[in-house]
Amino acid sequence: MKTKWKIGIWGQSGGGGKIADGQAVRTTIIKEELINKYGEDQVGFADTFQWKKKVWTFFIDSVRIIAKSENVIILPADNGFKVFAPMIVFFNKIFRRKLIYVVIGGFLPELLRKKPFYIKIVNQFDVLFVQTNTLRKDLEEIGIKNIHILSNLKRLNTLKPEDLQMKTEQKVKVCVFSRLNQEKGIEDAIEAVKIANQKLNGRFITIDLYGLLPNAYKEWFEQLIRENSDIAEYKGIVYYNKTVETLRDYFALLFPTYYYGEGFPGNVVDAYNSGLPIIATDWLYNADVIKDGRNGILVPVKDPNAIAEALLKLYGDRRLAMEISLNNLSESRNYHPDKVMAELYAFLDKGTCEAVK
Repeated sequence: MKTKWKIGIWGQSGGGGKIADGQAVRTTIIKEELINKYGEDQVGFADTFQWKKKVWTFFIDSVRIIAKSENVIILPADNGFKVFAPMIVFFNKIFRRKLIYVVIGGFLPELLRKKPFYIKIVNQFDVLFVQTNTLRKDLEEIGIKNIHILSNLKRLNTLKPEDLQMKTEQKVKVCVFSRLNQEKGIEDAIEAVKIANQKLNGRFITIDLYGLLPNAYKEWFEQLIRENSDIAEYKGIVYYNKTVETLRDYFALLFPTYYYGEGFPGNVVDAYNSGLPIIATDWLYNADVIKDGRNGILVPVKDPNAIAEALLKLYGDRRLAMEISLNNLSESRNYHPDKVMAELYAFLDKGTCEAVK
């Protein structure tokens, strides 16, 4: 069958609305970069957003993407993977396209350990792209083959070193920049700010929270903000490619996550491009992308006191905070799309796994 597109993408991009969740942002960025590289007429797209409300239409779109594309890229999250990876592999027995699986987050190793029958399905993809080296190692130990790195990436208005100034003010603002649910450590972040202020004997640190607020957590979150309104404020959603303009004036990013599916969070790239020190939990793959003492400070999971101590360390040593800020601006170069996408482009242009080095 004659193909229509060089690349067909199967993933979730928010259905045209303002996107903030990791899957939609990653899918959108990769789609935009592929369009920039190959042209809009060479990229097809099947959007999985709210697919259950349009099952028949979505099924037809999915088959069309496989039938009409030379290369098929899928970007499912954990639930989508269980349903649609087997479907894509099944239909590809008919069309025999090159299958590329861009893994979202860090859920896959644990899922494959619990449900090893998916290993055979994953190994029918020509190539997998994961976000970190440790994630690749974990999958290789399970028996997954043909794994390469496609880290997180964003095309942002990166600050220059001369844009940074040492923050010497007594009062500073920190922020959270993630999905706003309990597993992202939101309560721990607010509690840490309270503890730090108690040790400083005043209200010197406040916290702004940005991100998608799932309906299931809305009541809990709104109560949390009400109870801590003297130090905490919800500031809404920032568009994924305008993050530097928001983050540049903050003192530090707090990321005390213990979310089971964490991979390489996009907020780390946002912080790097903004020259922002990161205080994060040493959880899953965070240590792959946040080097303790260089890019910020890693702390134990579910430990507000440790977060507060890290925050006070930066607060009391502004030279250290500035050093980390400059390190992070330098680190941001590693996550520019032109560099990150190079191996995927090589695979698409040469058509074999061996082409990806």
